[in-house]
Parts: sequence; C-alpha cells; structure tokens
Amino acid sequence: MKYGVLVIAPILAFFLASCSSVKNSGPASAEAAALENDLDSCRRSSLAEIPPKMVVLRPALSMPDQLKCTSGSMAGSTYCVTLPGVKYPAIEEDLNLEARAQVFSACLMVKRYAEPDMRTAAVRKLGERPSSDTGRPLAALDSSSFEIETREASASRLNGTGGQRTPAWLGVKDCDVCPRMVTVPSGSFKMGSTMSSAEQPVHTVHVRSFMLGKYEVTQAEWTAIMGSNPSANKTCGRTCPVDRVSWSSAQEFIQRLNKRTGLNYRLPSEAEWEYAARGGNSKPLPLEEEALTLKNFAWYNSNSGGEVHAVGLKIPNAFGLHDMQGNVWEWVEDVMHDNYQGASAQGLARQTGNAQEKRVLRGGSYFDNPKFLRTSHRNSDTPDAAYVFFGLRIARDLDPVTVKAGPALEATEAARSQQ
Repeated sequence: MKYGVLVIAPILAFFLASCSSVKNSGPASAEAAALENDLDSCRRSSLAEIPPKMVVLRPALSMPDQLKCTSGSMAGSTYCVTLPGVKYPAIEEDLNLEARAQVFSACLMVKRYAEPDMRTAAVRKLGERPSSDTGRPLAALDSSSFEIETREASASRLNGTGGQRTPAWLGVKDCDVCPRMVTVPSGSFKMGSTMSSAEQPVHTVHVRSFMLGKYEVTQAEWTAIMGSNPSANKTCGRTCPVDRVSWSSAQEFIQRLNKRTGLNYRLPSEAEWEYAARGGNSKPLPLEEEALTLKNFAWYNSNSGGEVHAVGLKIPNAFGLHDMQGNVWEWVEDVMHDNYQGASAQGLARQTGNAQEKRVLRGGSYFDNPKFLRTSHRNSDTPDAAYVFFGLRIARDLDPVTVKAGPALEATEAARSQQ
C-alpha cells in the first residue's frame, strides 16, 4: 500500500501543478501574444510605408582559389590540394533606416499606449468588444485609419496643439548628428526594491521633467562627434549602440557634443534613469511577470544570439524610450554607494561619498540574464572600465521657460531651493 501512495502522490502533485500553471498562464500568454502581434504588424506597416533604400559601402569580394603543394614521402613526389578562395559579402547600408524606425516606433506607441477613449472609439469602429483593462491597449487594433487618427490625436494632446507638432514620444534632434531626445514628464516613484540590499531602502523620489535619449547612443553618433569608433560589435553597422565606452570617455563625448551644440547634455542621474525605465510605473514589475514579455522589449542572453542589435527594434516603453533594458549597459552620472541611505529625494546624482569612486551602470546587456535587466538592478565599475557591453544614453535639462510646472515639479523646485 505504501508503494502505491509513493507512486500516486508525485503524479497527483504534477497534475495539480499543471492545472495551476495552465490556469495562471492564460492572461500572461494572451499579453505575450498581443505584444508579438504588435511587433509584427508594425514591422510590416513601417516597411510598406518606407521601403529600404540600400547603398553599397563595399562591394562583394571573392579571392581566387589557390593550389597548395607539398613534397610527398617518396623522392620527387608532391601532394597538392586546392584551397577555396575566401568570399567577402557586400556591405550595404539602408539610408531609410532611421526614418523607418520612427514610423515603427510611432506605430508601437499607438498600439500599446493609446488613451482609453481612443481605444474605445476604435473598438466600436472595428466591431470589437472593449477591454476591461484600461491600462493596456487592445491587440486587435490593426486599422491603418485608426493609427493615423490616433497619431494626430496623440500629437494634439501631448503638445496642446491641433496636432501639427511632432508627438513628444517621437523625440527631437538638436543637430544632424545628435541623438534623438524624448521629453520625460515630471513625476514621483518608489525607487529601489526589496530584492537586494543595494536597492534599499525603497524611497520616494520626485523627478522633474528632463530630456533623455530615445535610443542608446549609436556608433554613427559617437563617430561623428569623436572621430573614431571604439566598438567591438559592428554586425548591425552604424545603428548598433556604441560599446567599449568608459564613464570617462562618455564624459568627453558629452563635452564635445555640448561644445558643438551649445546645449547642456549630460549623463542621467541614477534616479532619472530608473524613473524613465519604469515608463510611468511607480513600482517595478515582479520578476516573473516581467520575464514573460521581456523578449519583446529587450535584447538579452536568451534572444540576442550573443551580440548587440540595432537600436529601436523592440517595443518602446510608455515614454517612447527603446532598449532601456538589455542591448548594452548604460552609464549614469552617480558614484556607486552600497545602498540608498542619504540619496536625494529629488533624484539628483550622488557625485561623492564612496572611497572606491566606482560609477553606476544600469539596464543590463545582450550578455545578461533577466535578473540583471530589472529596472531597479544596480551595477558599477571604475570610470575607466570599457567592456564590449558598456555603452551610454544621454540626458539634458529642459529650458526652465518651456517646462510646464505641475504639482510634482513645483514640489521638486521648492525642495531644491531649500538645499
């Protein structure tokens, strides 16, 4: 009898566990499928709207076969083999890549983050039933007319105009070689998590509005400012994020960019980075929930193939920012501290206070597993460290005259004036 119990018990436990997993995986699986559907749909529409325009940077090259002969074991004998010539494929570049990336990004922003009333109107138009989850877009909204209408409406609401200005989440370029910048609105959030002592204490931070790179700095942008490309990963060409960048070289890049434009670019503070990476969520998502859909937002060890990828190929977050998780680690301004004791409640960078003077890196890379891509995870290295998975994303302050003050911003400014 006891052997029967030993056999039946594991089978029953497995059956119950399977039922539980099936029951809990429904909504998550539906959301993951919706994300993949949005990605595929937006890729198709962006290609249809802006087809590739290829130019050959280097034509294909074929080396002739070579005959290699060696002396045989017997006197006067030879042994010959033919070595096939090496063939180098042509290197091409798509001149329409950035423009198509903008259409792709706009399409995803409409599908994923359109306001509830816009989605409801579209549902009526398409004959679908509204979703009860007003915080998520509907996966079935593939109507091109809806996308056009929503883009115009989004531009109007975000900019307070009749829809003629570029939506805030599409970003702006301050010069022809400058990174595209997105305005991150002011707000408050709970910084940190309980998963590591380095991420504690969890504390409220008030962040004022600032601008942040829509993408990681690319190799083309870095080369245009610095005159050379330090990157080891060049498989995706000019649109690859620059890598092998140290914190010190990032500062030099920023200084040169500021001199060229007369603006005030900088690295984001650690708090600004985490706030922007959350995309409006006050608290970080549970690791299990985030891992289910991470492949649609980030390049990491499970989907990267061991190399970086061109920026902007994944779904942006609600602020319109791509690749905040994965691809390359991103330097921020702060000196690394063991925890958040004494950290600024206004999200200011901590510039001193650690004997080792290591600087903070955020976001994880194509090399890492999901736990290192958490928005609250902290990494650090010396200012001169430059590895194949270290890159950057730049920030800059808004002109105070153009910032629309809100309750969070007013509280932040009042706190700053008292410091």
